[in-house]
Amino acid sequence: MLVFSRLVTLGALTLTFAGCLPALPTVEPDPEPAFDPIAFFEGRTEGLGVLSIRARTPVVVRVESVGTPIDDGLELRQTIRLGDDPATTRTWVLKRTGPKTFTGSLTDAEGPVEATAKGNTLRIRYRMGRVTTVAQDLTLQPGGGLALNLMTVRVLGVPVARLTEQIRRVASDASDP
Repeated sequence: MLVFSRLVTLGALTLTFAGCLPALPTVEPDPEPAFDPIAFFEGRTEGLGVLSIRARTPVVVRVESVGTPIDDGLELRQTIRLGDDPATTRTWVLKRTGPKTFTGSLTDAEGPVEATAKGNTLRIRYRMGRVTTVAQDLTLQPGGGLALNLMTVRVLGVPVARLTEQIRRVASDASDP
């Protein structure tokens, strides 16, 4: 009986906390424009979004990225600013494994990063620890210069953080090195 009581309590707490984050819209892929993350992230991109973490005030996120081609893929160096906190950096490496599949690594990830393109949507999945998973859906907008990023971080399957972000390609400048 004690085990049943604990399971009921755990279930009630999970349902209570699951409602504390804003819901993300559902992403249904369109066939066009096709999302090629290696092409989209090559060069400079900028992201602006809002990160909502359970029981905290939402914070503005700013990301500056530079993508450099490598064999069968891309290395993406990012500078991330969360609110007024000092900037942090991280690096993605993404390699093509098939016409619409990619694998790679991320400074924050524990283990491989897996990504699949379906139409204009790129689905990215990785772990940040034994019980923490990250799921991102990036949706390329018409024209190909803007992508919407919807990210959910889960601990033991329960959403604890959500990010909504707009990522835009930055035109290269002749004065850039």
